[in-house]
Amino acid sequence: MSALQEEGGRNTARWMSLDRAAAHLGMNAAALRKTLERRSVRAADGAIEAAVDGVRARKFGRLWRVRFSEAWGGP
Repeated sequence: MSALQEEGGRNTARWMSLDRAAAHLGMNAAALRKTLERRSVRAADGAIEAAVDGVRARKFGRLWRVRFSEAWGGP
């Protein structure tokens, strides 16, 4: 199943776990987590976000959730 879904005429990507995103990128989950933490900033709504090369991540509680841009094709 594609990570992109058609909803109301626009594409919406689903959030995926850090482990699954790291596997898709071919890297270790700890390395991805460290990269995201280094690039993290506080968003306008108070949440923690990070963006690296078309990979967008957001922290929900203590867990990172990841989205890929359309350029990645999605897992």
